[in-house]
Amino acid sequence: MDIRPAALRGERTLEPEELLEIAYDVGRDYHRWRPRLAEPEGEGSWLPLYRADVLGVWALGWDCLPPGAAYLDHERMRGAVYVARGALTHERARLGNAPHTDEVGAGNGFCFDETFYHRMRPVGEAGPTVTVHVFALTAPEAAAGDDRACPALWLGLP
Repeated sequence: MDIRPAALRGERTLEPEELLEIAYDVGRDYHRWRPRLAEPEGEGSWLPLYRADVLGVWALGWDCLPPGAAYLDHERMRGAVYVARGALTHERARLGNAPHTDEVGAGNGFCFDETFYHRMRPVGEAGPTVTVHVFALTAPEAAAGDDRACPALWLGLP
C-alpha cells in the first residue's frame, strides 16, 4: 500500500503554492543536503534531491555556471524556487512589455504555473548562490509515467 499523499503519487497535480511549500521545507533543511553540493557532480550542477512519479526536487549551486541564462519555458510543468543562500535576479517575460525583474534573496522564493516564461541569474555581490527547484509535470502523459512529456526531466534536468 502506497501511503504517500495523492499528489506525490501523481493522482493530482500540485498547485504552485504547494510546490513552494515543499521548496521552502527543503531549502530550510540546507545543512542536511549541502555537503552533497561539494561532491564532484554537485557544485555548479543540478543535484537531484528527490524524484518520484511527476515530482522532482533539485538543488543548484550557481558558482560554476557560465554567466547569462536563456529564458525558460515551463510548458506542462509547475514549479517553485527557493533561495537557500545568496540571491537571484529573477526576470519574468511579459508579452509586449519590458520584463518584470525582482531580486530574490536567501530565505525567499517564488512559484509558477505552466504558462510561466522566465530566466534567473545569481547576484554576484550576494556571494555564492544555492537554490532549490521543485517541479511537477501537468501533462496527462506525465501521470502515466512518460518522462518524455517533459524533455528536461527526461534528460535528468529540471
